[in-house]
Amino acid sequence: MAIPAVRGVEFGTGFAAAAMYGLEHNDAIIDMDGTTRTNHAGGVVGGITNGNELVYRIVVKPTSSTPQVQNTLNWESGEVSEFSVKGRHDLCVGLRAPVILEAMTAIVLLDLMMLAGKVDRIWK
Repeated sequence: MAIPAVRGVEFGTGFAAAAMYGLEHNDAIIDMDGTTRTNHAGGVVGGITNGNELVYRIVVKPTSSTPQVQNTLNWESGEVSEFSVKGRHDLCVGLRAPVILEAMTAIVLLDLMMLAGKVDRIWK
């Protein structure tokens, strides 16, 4: 599922993992519950939860629809012209993103619980 304005998602160490060595990034298992020493994976290994805390971050792009004058291509004339967005628009998507992200996370986790048979698919 997509969340508008989100341009990046990372789990655990995320994009910083690209600068690490494999041994550095290794999530050594330290007990029978599957807990790892570092949780570099952010609780997700190979697309499956490993029982550790779920840690993820997102990047939200700035809103490009603003009342400030901008240039764009006019499809009818074929020329670049000025325009500005009129009306009431939120200029900061970041304020709405946390609520949307929490709701989407709940939906995905519930879906996974239903797939695993932990929650009934049909509630009576």
